[in-house]
Amino acid sequence: MRTVNQLDPLDRAVLTESGPAQDLVLQLYGKSIGKSNAEKQLAGARMHAQAKLDSVMPSNIDDMEEIGFTGTGTRTTTRMLNLSEEDKQNPDRVMVLMGFDPATWDIVDLKIRRNYWNVTMKIDDSYAEKHTNHAYECSLKIKPKLGAVLSTQSIINVLEGIDFKIPKGNYKYVSNGQMWEVPFMDLHFGKLAWADQTGEDHYDIDIAKTRALDALHYFLSKAGDYEKILFPIGQDFFHIDNVDNATTSGTRMDTDGRWEKIFGIGLDFLVEAISELRKIAPVDVFYVPGNHDKLLSYCAVEALKLGFKDDPAITVDTTPTSRKYKEFGRNLVGFSHGKEGKRIETAMSIEVPEMWGRTDVREWHLGDLHHEEVKEAGGVIIRRLPALTSTDGWHADKGYTGSQKRAQAFVWDKEDGLVDIQLSPTIRVKGE
Repeated sequence: MRTVNQLDPLDRAVLTESGPAQDLVLQLYGKSIGKSNAEKQLAGARMHAQAKLDSVMPSNIDDMEEIGFTGTGTRTTTRMLNLSEEDKQNPDRVMVLMGFDPATWDIVDLKIRRNYWNVTMKIDDSYAEKHTNHAYECSLKIKPKLGAVLSTQSIINVLEGIDFKIPKGNYKYVSNGQMWEVPFMDLHFGKLAWADQTGEDHYDIDIAKTRALDALHYFLSKAGDYEKILFPIGQDFFHIDNVDNATTSGTRMDTDGRWEKIFGIGLDFLVEAISELRKIAPVDVFYVPGNHDKLLSYCAVEALKLGFKDDPAITVDTTPTSRKYKEFGRNLVGFSHGKEGKRIETAMSIEVPEMWGRTDVREWHLGDLHHEEVKEAGGVIIRRLPALTSTDGWHADKGYTGSQKRAQAFVWDKEDGLVDIQLSPTIRVKGE
């Protein structure tokens, strides 16, 4: 059966990712182009990817498959596949087409034998070149990869080193009609940036944690009395999402160490932050997916849910929905990474009409762009929040530089709406 999972990560992302064409072309290909050109390029890319998907197992090739197992975990599989000349030279690509993840399995042996069938794909009328795929009988022998698999056990191994610092004392909470929101957008734990390349400052795991803790302690020093604290997690908290040091969609990144190190240090910061905030008021922790780290951030929030399960003052929401909504008195705050484009302007009234009707102070808090931006549309303020992360090499090459490196926190009053926006000290990015 043909599935999109048989495609490589880029083709899979081309077919499955949604959003404005300009944003997708920038995200997938690193190109900033006009709307019309972006739409044409994306349409051609999708036609190409769909043609590759359609050619994986055409219906007029016998659906032949033979599978064998051994007690040591080794597996042998024989299947008919349509392969291009490029596919034929790429063992990992053949493995993916046969339904196996190269991050999880090692190839022991692969034999490819030419068969009788071929299919020609005409990608686009503007392309003179035609791509011909031939049918091959592929025999693959694989064994489980040891030590590098992002599995349940490997995550458990990382979690064993985390001290959840569950507070032992009872704290006196107040009910004063105020709520504190403390978001850390786009920290990109694990990013590696070199000052000589970017023209700004270095960035690595230790710097990320230091900046986050400095901002947290600054906010704590300014904290008043609140009856509730919002602490969203996700929003590209981690820079990568798998053992290949790549994002969710498969884009490889410059990283500071292996995923275990990145995940462990990032989770350690989250535990410390939640434990400190819990001393002030009950903490509402919730997951907001980004585009870099859907798996790792989700795993981190699940770990927090397990670690704090016996603390009634900490609630953890792990639902994977892209957008979350929090109602407090006359206030309604929506959280998203911000990939919806103009659709974000109406999403709130459509998705939570009851909350919308009960409130009149409404805001979206979005991440992704690493800079501040505020506009009002359709009865809701749409606020892009800044980030503490440094510019990496790719963004520097494209000219995405100069944004203010800082974090924001917000104080909401049930009756008066948004009453305070707190700013952490702006980080110097040159001459440090």
